[in-house]
Amino acid sequence: MNALAAFALLTVKSPRDAAQQILAQDWPREALWTGFLLSVVLNTCVYTLQQVLFPLPPEVLIPRFAPGAYFGVILVLQLSFIAMLATTGRWLGGQGNLAALLALVTWLQLLQACLNAAVVAMLLVLPALAALLNIAANIMVFFILLHFVNSAHKFGSVWRSLGVVLMASMILVFALLFIVGLIGPANLGLPEHV
Repeated sequence: MNALAAFALLTVKSPRDAAQQILAQDWPREALWTGFLLSVVLNTCVYTLQQVLFPLPPEVLIPRFAPGAYFGVILVLQLSFIAMLATTGRWLGGQGNLAALLALVTWLQLLQACLNAAVVAMLLVLPALAALLNIAANIMVFFILLHFVNSAHKFGSVWRSLGVVLMASMILVFALLFIVGLIGPANLGLPEHV
C-alpha cells in the first residue's frame, strides 16, 4: 500500500515520470484488462455511494443510472475514449498504441476513483470544501491526462496532447449525440423538446 501511495504522489508531482514508469513495464494483457475493469467497478461504487448519500432532487433533469447501467455506460465510454486517444494521436503523428494508453488511463482512473471517494467523504464533513476539492481534483486529473497522452505518443509537446484530447472528446460527443438521436431522447427518459 505504501508503494501505491508513493506512486500516486509521484503521479501528482511528476506525471511524465510516472507515465514513463508505467510504459516501461511489460504488462500482461490480462493485467491491463483486469485493472481497467477494476477501475470501472471502483468508479461505479463511488457513484453509487454518492447517489445513496446525496440523491438528486427529482426536478433535476440529469439522467440517473442504476449501478449496472452506470457500469456499462462508463465501460463503453472509457473504452471509446481510449481508442479515440490512440487514433487521434496517430493522426497527429504520435507513436502510442491502445495497450499503452489503456495502461495509463487505467492508472489515472484508479487514482480518480480514490479522489472521488475522498470528495464524497469530504461532503459528509465540509460540503463547501468538498466542492473546491472536486474542482481541484478534476483540474489535476486533466493535467495528468495531458502528460500521459504526451508520453504515450512521444509528442514532446503538451499542446499536441491537448489537441488529441480535444479531438477525441469531440468525436466521442458527436458519436453519442448521433446514437441518442437514433434511439430517441424519449426512449432514454430525456425530454423530447429542450
